[in-house]
Amino acid sequence: MMKQFSYSQALLALAIAFLAFSLFKFTLHVPAMLSVIEKTTRTVDLVSPRVEDIIQEVSLVRLEVGKVRELVSQQTPAILSQVQASLPVVQQVVVESENYSRQLPAILSQLARIEQQVAILQKSMPAILKRVDAVVKTTNNTTAEVAQWRPHSTRYLEEVKLSREYIPQYLSRIENTVVDAKTVGSEASSGLVSGFFKGVFSLPFEMVSGLTGIVDVDSRSAKYLTAQDVALMQEKVVVLLSDSNQTKSVWQNVKSGNRGTILKGKTTTRNKQQCMNVIFNNHFGNEKETLTELMCIDDKGLWKVM
Repeated sequence: MMKQFSYSQALLALAIAFLAFSLFKFTLHVPAMLSVIEKTTRTVDLVSPRVEDIIQEVSLVRLEVGKVRELVSQQTPAILSQVQASLPVVQQVVVESENYSRQLPAILSQLARIEQQVAILQKSMPAILKRVDAVVKTTNNTTAEVAQWRPHSTRYLEEVKLSREYIPQYLSRIENTVVDAKTVGSEASSGLVSGFFKGVFSLPFEMVSGLTGIVDVDSRSAKYLTAQDVALMQEKVVVLLSDSNQTKSVWQNVKSGNRGTILKGKTTTRNKQQCMNVIFNNHFGNEKETLTELMCIDDKGLWKVM
């Protein structure tokens, strides 16, 4: 009985000692806790005056949230309707995507065939390169021959330039020759001139014969314009003067690179004939020239340069 009582007393003493030790450790932390509480108190003192402002801001935020909710509730039906309307489009996109996915195997097979063709082409490259070398050799030979022909080409260009200068004179001579030949009909005359210039003119000769002077012999246009250029100008002049609603016409010769515009000017009367000033703006190379010709219509209804 005495032995059991002594164990209990010992356990109680140990418990009291542990409690005293815990209290001692707790008391060591009390100053730090007090400092923290003091700091917290100061912070609360600083924050407490702002609590009312915070409450007001919170109330404003609640009002804004309420407005946003109301706006969302108002726009929700429209959003839902738009979503509902976009569903068919989405379904169509899905269907098209399915179609594309079905076509992918065919595309992949085509790509495989292209790769095979590229492989075959790569194998054929040596033969192709040999052919290219042969073409290069031929080109070099051709270049050498062209270099030999260049001096002759310069002479040919000089002769062509001289022939352009004499073209208006040739046209005048042809006009006088055909006018004097009374047995030549209008169709035969047209065919004669067309054959002479290899199909340049599409107008009957009696129309063309009065228009040979639209380019002055002493002008730069007579020097640089070709026979085709003059023929195009003649055709455009006839069409322009025949249409009372048209005031401007444009011509361009792809072969020579020359171009121009034809404008109607003032109308007048000369020898009881209706006349009109026609303005020609001719462009050749980097140069241009403006010519003005007086054209009158005769009793046969044909326009002539006066």
